Amino acid sequence: MDPSIILDYIPKQLLPSLGIPLVELLPDLCLGWWTPPSLDVNKYNRLKYLRILLLIVAWFPVFEMLFPIVQESSIYSATVIFAVLSIIARPLLMEKQIKRVTSMGLWNAVLPKDKREALWIVVTSSKPLDINKFDELAVRYINSPTKVAGVVLCIIFSQLYEKLPDMDDKIKLLSGLTACIVGGIGIGGVRHSNLSVDIVFRFVFGVGFITMLHYLSIVSDQLIIKSL
Repeated sequence: MDPSIILDYIPKQLLPSLGIPLVELLPDLCLGWWTPPSLDVNKYNRLKYLRILLLIVAWFPVFEMLFPIVQESSIYSATVIFAVLSIIARPLLMEKQIKRVTSMGLWNAVLPKDKREALWIVVTSSKPLDINKFDELAVRYINSPTKVAGVVLCIIFSQLYEKLPDMDDKIKLLSGLTACIVGGIGIGGVRHSNLSVDIVFRFVFGVGFITMLHYLSIVSDQLIIKSL
């Protein structure tokens, strides 16, 4: 495929941001937001600091381009803070979750893949009871960073929506937001149960995220033209 096709859709400045959907399409690299379908959670945990670094590198050009678009400085600041908090909190909370599962004797036994997946789903779906222990308390809020990241995406989409003059573009942007939400929820729900459906949801999320990048560049170009 001609690389210029990508550059026609997304500017060079935002190319590092493609790392976010790319690592989700290659989940066994263990660099994505969600634990890999292979359940190689030890590798996933070892790479937590690399994931934080890659996410910061990927999000930086997004917020750099978003800065002149968001008129309310408080909204922009809150969005950046929420993004950073979710990026840092996610792997740290996941470390507690992984430790909770891998410390079980049954997990360390020789299990077929389907039984291991079932054990992971059962344990991670149950809420810890002893909230007086920090590790147990942390696990109770394991999904909070994902929800915060979802809020960040919604804020970005809403800011772009307000700046787009054409209704067709607004509808396409909303379709991108829907794809991000549906894809994210789908990945979180089926990645350890149905590989085929998981792949579909990862592509859906990728399409939604790339749509956001595309319209981010369009709105940015429109503001530059107006300022001339």
